[in-house]
Amino acid sequence: MKAAQRPPRQEGSYAAVAGGAVTRDRLRDAAAREGRDGSPLVRALLARSLPATSELARSYESHGGIGQLGPSPLKPCPAALRMLDPELLRRHHCLPLELFEELCILAVVLPMATEAVTAVRRVLGRDIVPVVAPRPSLDRALAALGPLPRAVAAPLPRTGIRLHDRFRSLAMDGDVMDALPWTEAPRCR
Repeated sequence: MKAAQRPPRQEGSYAAVAGGAVTRDRLRDAAAREGRDGSPLVRALLARSLPATSELARSYESHGGIGQLGPSPLKPCPAALRMLDPELLRRHHCLPLELFEELCILAVVLPMATEAVTAVRRVLGRDIVPVVAPRPSLDRALAALGPLPRAVAAPLPRTGIRLHDRFRSLAMDGDVMDALPWTEAPRCR
């Protein structure tokens, strides 16, 4: 007996979801950043096949919205905290709970969820799965965060070595590397 096959249209929908459900807005932003928003392929995709962010939001809404956490204490993910500024988390009222290679689970409060997800996604470069946390639990967890350790801005010690001076002029001062003049080039015999 043959297994039931999904129609091709449904298979395409599953493929789009597995690919990250890229929206028109996300494609438009990515193409604009790369300077390729005038590409015929990008224009064709924007015109017809990709959903708008509002359409995906309505789909989430019809399936019960995003997950909600109970009143238990929130435990932040240490790896994510090393990558995110505590002030950014306090400003957007959010807290990373888990960090995976391609996504982050982020506790948010509803009035600020969209801004929080956008800000954290921009910093981490990962997809974000938002979950609604009770405001008192989130406030306690954010209050417990300490400031980031400050880096010491000090000049590199000069050693007087020509290689160090050359590195400083090329890498740090932004000098252009010039080719050796023809008269100074070694001669092959």
